[in-house]
Amino acid sequence: MEPVLRHSINDVAAARSQRNPQPIGLQPKTRSLVYLARHGQTESNVLGRYAGYSAEPLTETGRGQMSALAARLGLRGIAEIWTSEVARARESADLVGRILAVPVRVDQRLNEMRLGPWEGLTEVEVAQRFPNEHALWCTLPDRLVLEGRETLGALATRVTAAVNDAAHRAHSVLLMTHVAPVRVAALTAMGVPLSSYKLLHVGNGDVVIVDHGTADARRPGESRSLRDELPLAGAESSLA
Repeated sequence: MEPVLRHSINDVAAARSQRNPQPIGLQPKTRSLVYLARHGQTESNVLGRYAGYSAEPLTETGRGQMSALAARLGLRGIAEIWTSEVARARESADLVGRILAVPVRVDQRLNEMRLGPWEGLTEVEVAQRFPNEHALWCTLPDRLVLEGRETLGALATRVTAAVNDAAHRAHSVLLMTHVAPVRVAALTAMGVPLSSYKLLHVGNGDVVIVDHGTADARRPGESRSLRDELPLAGAESSLA
């Protein structure tokens, strides 16, 4: 009679591991934290206007917001800044970059959401000229499709690609952008539907941390997830 060989589960697993070792290059890598900030205040923000791709500069308040942002992020290991090419974001990134002494580079994936016929209009004007579309935007923003205007889904696709690339850097990166990109990036990271877009508050100079390791997003200095804010938040302006 042939002897009966008995192997433990651990023995089998060890043998398989020796036969098929995982290549060193494919070992899991820890992803870096990604910081997304909204640019400083502009006159359009004060007036409630959809600024779009206008070249307007920051206000004095906006420049102060960027100085404060740099102070908050000074000890967080941020080694570079990627920015939208829109003027208000570029100015914001340059201000923070000079204070933190880190390089700044433009990444078009962080650009403002394309607003089409709404660009340059105030919220009130949009509601008057596009009543049905504006009503949908305020209730089910992810379903709005308007010629010349970027959808939230399309925006999320390009912004998330930039966030993912930043997360694979060996150090933390600050992405200087606009309210819409920050919102969709945070919601996507948490696996929250874009229908919640209006429920996430992102003011001028605010920053959000995306942590791919925990599939979560939070604010600096806070341990709670941004998910915890969503049921409590009211309708927010989406003005850039």
